[in-house]
Amino acid sequence: MSQEREVKRMSNSSMTSLIYSAVQTMEQQHEEWKKNHPDEQEEVCPICKGTGLKRIYRDYYGHERSWLHRNDPGTYEYIEPCICVKNIPSQKLINDKSFANVPGLYKDARLDNFRIDIYNKLGDKEAATSAIQHVGFYITHYDEMLTNGIGMYIWSAQKGSGKSRLASTISNELTLKGYRNKFASASTILSEIQAAWSDKSQDEYKIIKNYIKPNLLIIDDFGARSGQAWMDEKFFMILDKRYQDNKPTIITSNYSIEKLPFNDQRILDRLQDIDRFVVVDMPKESVRDKAKNGNQSLYYQMVQAERERREKEKNGT
Repeated sequence: MSQEREVKRMSNSSMTSLIYSAVQTMEQQHEEWKKNHPDEQEEVCPICKGTGLKRIYRDYYGHERSWLHRNDPGTYEYIEPCICVKNIPSQKLINDKSFANVPGLYKDARLDNFRIDIYNKLGDKEAATSAIQHVGFYITHYDEMLTNGIGMYIWSAQKGSGKSRLASTISNELTLKGYRNKFASASTILSEIQAAWSDKSQDEYKIIKNYIKPNLLIIDDFGARSGQAWMDEKFFMILDKRYQDNKPTIITSNYSIEKLPFNDQRILDRLQDIDRFVVVDMPKESVRDKAKNGNQSLYYQMVQAERERREKEKNGT
């Protein structure tokens, strides 16, 4: 281990110890207060005891586990913001969500609501499970991913297989953890650049710089627009500069890297660097219709609940 990495490891360990010590002190103070004020109503959060932080247990892939399994092999203890704090969006969180610009359809996409059960075809449940495990690991170890410029290439030839939702999940989870990131479709990037050609108030290179600057850039539906040399040129400028600056990029596509419809081989060369891009194979099954059916079911459940409520009011019950 290099001296620099060892110093960093020791620094992180020392900081973790300080946090644990602070949480323990605040928990003890709360318990002491309860003993001294038995008749007073408790107004602090019962989970974090007013510290704003809680102990949580996760496995190697970042999935939450019960405290009953805290001593199991492969289970790790973390200190995270309590739900009482998470439920109060800070101005930074509001700004970070706006900056990320995740599509409204996926604004609530999280690791814990990514559904594996809607995949039915042979091998697709396994592929979806593997994909969510990769993403969970990536999010849990994001500091290392960021330091080493490691991104992801999430692909499936099947449209509607969940690629965009999975990429949005990464963005949402990292935003909630305080990591700023930028989400954009490949078509949006090209449209913004193209619009600058006829609008003198827009600066093409400033637009490109806006996609180079973020610590993490997520490009959705890469390869959806292609076939012209200028498109290759602009995408290479963004990807190459981020590559040189050691900044991670996450990409979703309906094409494998080898079959991307770009004529500039340099784009493929960057994406084929296995030290910088983890390739995640998504299922070959579309689940888009199932998601729509789920929304319809929710709608009719709400309608039925409203009917029942009105019926009870009418009958005076």
